[in-house]
Amino acid sequence: MGIINLFKKILRKIRPYKLPVLSSEKFNSWWDIFKKKEKIDDSLKLMVDNFISDESFDRSSIYWNALAQQHLNYIVNHGIENFKQTIESRHYFGEGNTRLLKPIINDDIKIHIDNEELNKTYEFIDDKLAKKYSRYTLILLNYLNKKGLQNYLNLINEDKYGNPIFITFNGRKHSFSSLNSIIELDTINNNLNIDNIKSILEIGAGSGRTCCSLIKMKDNLKYTICDIPPTLFIAQTNIEQTFPNKRIFKFRPFKNYDEVKDDFEKADIKFILPNQMKFLPSKIFDLSIAIDCLHEMNKKQVFNYFNEFDRLSSYLFFKCQNVQWANFDNNKFTIDNYPIKKNWKKILHKKCFIPNDYFDAIYKINI
Repeated sequence: MGIINLFKKILRKIRPYKLPVLSSEKFNSWWDIFKKKEKIDDSLKLMVDNFISDESFDRSSIYWNALAQQHLNYIVNHGIENFKQTIESRHYFGEGNTRLLKPIINDDIKIHIDNEELNKTYEFIDDKLAKKYSRYTLILLNYLNKKGLQNYLNLINEDKYGNPIFITFNGRKHSFSSLNSIIELDTINNNLNIDNIKSILEIGAGSGRTCCSLIKMKDNLKYTICDIPPTLFIAQTNIEQTFPNKRIFKFRPFKNYDEVKDDFEKADIKFILPNQMKFLPSKIFDLSIAIDCLHEMNKKQVFNYFNEFDRLSSYLFFKCQNVQWANFDNNKFTIDNYPIKKNWKKILHKKCFIPNDYFDAIYKINI
């Protein structure tokens, strides 16, 4: 190893990771300039303007303010139609993949994928990273196939919208993202039975991958996604393109449920901002879902969401890191200290095998 590479390795070990953060005030100032000089979709502009004008924006995660700024730049510069390469891939590409796949990283690969498939190149991502992504996807696919989840693999595939990075197995496209959805769906179905679930609320849904996968399993699901922009815009666009025949309640401002009641209840899939949750009627959802998002919030935000889960839902599934990696307010959530209500009944609360530094929790919310 050269002296320069050795020095870089030592630096990585001793230099703490610097969390990207941006205050609400700085984001607001940046957005005011950005929206005037860039060509931005009207739906996206409406979301951001409404989000930052509400008092809840002051409680927004400083981490997600920084990511929102990055993602808005990616959307404007490279197009929403390429988000799976420019935005979604970066969620998986960090140092995390080897760590998350640690229990299976050295498994013997029992399925055959052509080298040509594993070495594909893509327009918006470095060739080396693309090969890395494909290799990780193969490892995860091999694990799920070995685990006997062929029914899911035959049903859940990577959708074409968004210009995805994928490998093909048995004639179906799979990505690291779609395979993670299979793990989560298997957990939900084994503990709740999806056939009994008719309506779902998901917060922090990212691109909407869980929604897409669940609707492929159960076509008549009613699904509501609650998130902040531009992520909400990505999910709304992605799902609208993936399910063109579904009735979509696109984001719109409202201050009273009666304003939107008819349209909201007729729609199959709905999109709202976090500050609009308080307008929804109690116990409107069978299940609430929060995957890989609560540990990116401060204490007040987490408590607010758990209060809404308690009011709105009959069951809750959440998946978080065993120890919160970001410390926003001198409080770190762990597997043992999320604000579970005393009236909730535990169905599942245990560490995951994959990814091995996360845990799954499912609770029945008793009235």
